[in-house]
Amino acid sequence: MESRTRGGPGAPKRTRRARGAPAADPRLRLLDVALNLFARHGFDGVSTNMIAAEAGLSQPMVYYHFRSKEDLWQRAIDMLMRDLGRRYPRSGEELKDLDPAAQLNVMTRRFIQMSVGDPRLSQIVILESLARSERLDWMVRAYLKSGFADFDTAIRNGIEKGQIKDLPLHVISNTLVAASSLTFCVAPLVEKVYGVDVRQPARFREAADAIVEILFNGLLAKPRG
Repeated sequence: MESRTRGGPGAPKRTRRARGAPAADPRLRLLDVALNLFARHGFDGVSTNMIAAEAGLSQPMVYYHFRSKEDLWQRAIDMLMRDLGRRYPRSGEELKDLDPAAQLNVMTRRFIQMSVGDPRLSQIVILESLARSERLDWMVRAYLKSGFADFDTAIRNGIEKGQIKDLPLHVISNTLVAASSLTFCVAPLVEKVYGVDVRQPARFREAADAIVEILFNGLLAKPRG
């Protein structure tokens, strides 16, 4: 397993463009296509032949730019995380004057926005978790553990201040993350069952408000009178 890389000399420098628009650079095209295929089929369900064909390139071009399929997978994750970091930056400045519960509210809404904006990260994490892969270990070390740490710090502080119930940290954190991301991973299922596309702007805002309301204020209605 290759060591953590977040942007060394060989890392691609990506210019911003609309998701789905074809990249002129063959390397970026391979990375974009690989992300889509890995999010849809998982690592083992994707071959370098598939990636090359989808990108409109020959298979030797994959190995010209990347040492192996795993190298391509890691570089694709690096690119995705940099892109998400640019679009949804973690800003300590906006959180510093908020109490822990308000911090969690802001972070949860940002995570919901990120999940609907690009669900591929959540999809890949789910597939790698099911596979119990070494690739998941690499993602945790390189990116995911620090993201959970932000939630964990706010939760601990909230428990200490009496704002948050003293429940197991991993249960609270995972509930926030799962509710914020899985809703949009299964958006096609929701659409087929309820005829509602939660990825549409109006429905997204409705879903985000409902998720935050349930997570922070509970599901049960208060008795009238």
